[in-house]
Amino acid sequence: MNPQESTLRGALKYFKVTSYITGIFLVLIMILWGIRLTIQADLWLAGPDGFLYLAYYSVDANDTKVGLPDSGLDLTVISLIVHGWLYVAYLLGDFRMWTLYRWNFMRFIVIALGGIVPLLSFFTERHFSKVAEKDIAAIVKKVA
Repeated sequence: MNPQESTLRGALKYFKVTSYITGIFLVLIMILWGIRLTIQADLWLAGPDGFLYLAYYSVDANDTKVGLPDSGLDLTVISLIVHGWLYVAYLLGDFRMWTLYRWNFMRFIVIALGGIVPLLSFFTERHFSKVAEKDIAAIVKKVA
C-alpha cells in the first residue's frame, strides 16, 4: 500500500466512524426532543427519583422549566452538547474527504448536512464510501 492510498483509506475510516457516531447521537437527540415536546420531560441520570428516569416539568410564564430535580444530570441537554462536539469531528472528516479526494463543494455540503438531518449521515456514509473506494481503486491503478 502506497502512502497516498494509506492516507485516503485513513480518511475514509475516520469518516465512516464519525458518520455512524454522529448519526446515532442525532437519532438519540431527536427521540429526546420528541419526548420533551410531547410530554414535557427530560431524561435524567442519578437524580433523586432513581438512576435513570424521565423528569417531568412545567413551564412558567417566563418560559422557565419548573419541577426539574436539583441533583443529577440532564441527559437530554448533555446529549445535545455531545452531539455538537461530535458534529465538529464529523465536519473534520467531511473536510478531509473533500480535500484529499478533491471532490466538488456540493459533495462537501451534502455530507455536512448528514450531521444535522436525521438519518442522512447513514445514507451519505454508504454512498460516499463507495465513491471513495472507486476513487482509491482508480488512484492505485494509475500508480501501478
